[in-house]
Amino acid sequence: MFYLFKILSKFSIEKLYVFSDFIYYIVYYFFSYRKEIIEKNLKKSFPNKPQKIKKIQKNFYRHFINIIFETIKLLDFSEHNLKKRIHIINPEILTGLKKHKKPIIIISGHYANWEWLLAYICFFWKKNIYAIYKPLTNKFFDTLILKIRKKFGAKMIEKKYAGKFILKNSKKQNIYFILADQVPENLNNVHKSSFLKLTTSFSTGVERLSLKINATVFYADMQKIKKGIYSIELHKISNNITENYIKKLEKTILKAPENWLWSHNRWKR
Repeated sequence: MFYLFKILSKFSIEKLYVFSDFIYYIVYYFFSYRKEIIEKNLKKSFPNKPQKIKKIQKNFYRHFINIIFETIKLLDFSEHNLKKRIHIINPEILTGLKKHKKPIIIISGHYANWEWLLAYICFFWKKNIYAIYKPLTNKFFDTLILKIRKKFGAKMIEKKYAGKFILKNSKKQNIYFILADQVPENLNNVHKSSFLKLTTSFSTGVERLSLKINATVFYADMQKIKKGIYSIELHKISNNITENYIKKLEKTILKAPENWLWSHNRWKR
């Protein structure tokens, strides 16, 4: 099955978007992937706005299928291909960080195309990029996504081992890439805040680790300009890291809500 994805990746991205549009119609009108979860999340975040919810839901499905094909295309994409499609607004921040000798944490969310975001950071920095991940249940897709993420140089650390690894390597100039917007597994170390109109628990892991290893923390705001074209802006977070991350993420999402991962059961507990 891997060879099928490899063959798909050889198609131009324009042709892949044609496939994406076809799959979108099947998923939205016939299959309704995670429809109940998506509707539940949207109704909680946008109460009494049925027309807005319907529009976001429809656009979410289209965007979600697009990023699946964009991620497959990473099997074939080069650095040059990504540079043509991603514009970093303040590259001087990443360039300046190369002079620093302490760890860096780049935190973001499941918004826009987080796989392209990681790939861009990897080829910009070139080395010592560690991405924290939670294994997928499906072994084939878990292996596939790891292969895609490693292509541009990311070293993958399973979430349950990440804390010990980061503390052990606290003196090294590593970059840690973390998507921190999903349900925290350990409810003993959480920060509760208003997020998308709901009281929501977020893990405080990034904040606690950054203080222990004296890391510089940046929030990566990735925006979709149009299909296949993105921008990235980095924002330094110096204090109250968890709360400031939540506010920045919410601001990002509200610019174009359809580009967030509404299919995740975010408020299940």
